[in-house]
Amino acid sequence: MSYKKEDLCNALNKLGLETGDCLMVHSSWLPLNGFKGRPVDMVSALKDVAGQSGILIMPTLTYQNKSSRDFLLSSTPMDVTRSPSMMGLLSEVFRRGKDVTRSLSPTHPLAVWGDKRDEFVQGHESCLVPFGVGSPFEKLLQCNGKILTIDAPFATITFTHYLEDRIASFLPFPLYDPSPMTGQVIDYDKKLLEVQVNVISEIANSARCEQRLVDRLNRCGAMKHKRIGNTHLMLIECKTMADCVDDMVKEGEVFFDLSCER
Repeated sequence: MSYKKEDLCNALNKLGLETGDCLMVHSSWLPLNGFKGRPVDMVSALKDVAGQSGILIMPTLTYQNKSSRDFLLSSTPMDVTRSPSMMGLLSEVFRRGKDVTRSLSPTHPLAVWGDKRDEFVQGHESCLVPFGVGSPFEKLLQCNGKILTIDAPFATITFTHYLEDRIASFLPFPLYDPSPMTGQVIDYDKKLLEVQVNVISEIANSARCEQRLVDRLNRCGAMKHKRIGNTHLMLIECKTMADCVDDMVKEGEVFFDLSCER
């Protein structure tokens, strides 16, 4: 079954998206998704739904299938204007688009569109925890943000790292390595910046049991699903995710377990 840009906009509205929303998108562009258009047309649909008064965000990490630690050890600079996003075709098309600003995090750069884009990404390079306090990920929660996945699994949602940072003090092991690492960023003025970054510890990465969080969110009915053509859409509110995690902690449960180590 095929669908057009207008059909996608209608489906997103029915799913719960509105003009002015602060929306983070994780996506996979599948050849047989049924969309009658190019990736740039799907990006255009997302912009139409959020509107210029909203904020449209896509993660544009420059590495995949490796940890932040391994990426930083490679001493590869994140060139804000040139380094391609490895987070799927839509994110790279979006990054290259007009009026998009990219944050200056070496490990978790975000591409952002909308009237408030510069304010949203401001200071990301000064955050020791790139998804922690003061980061755009915290701003996503503060603006009652929503997360949309397009043919992408829950595991791609980077906002979960912000939730992990919120519960770090409740974990029986350190969430981060003892010392920060140094990342390199080439900014918009072609200046090389040295940026300090905390990286998640190996024990935390191996003990993460994300399925516990997914199960809790499902029990709460937090994740809204819709299919259009061959495309699966999922929408969730950041506040709902944060509230679920807070409730889990109050009940003595976290989505980490040393017995889950791989």
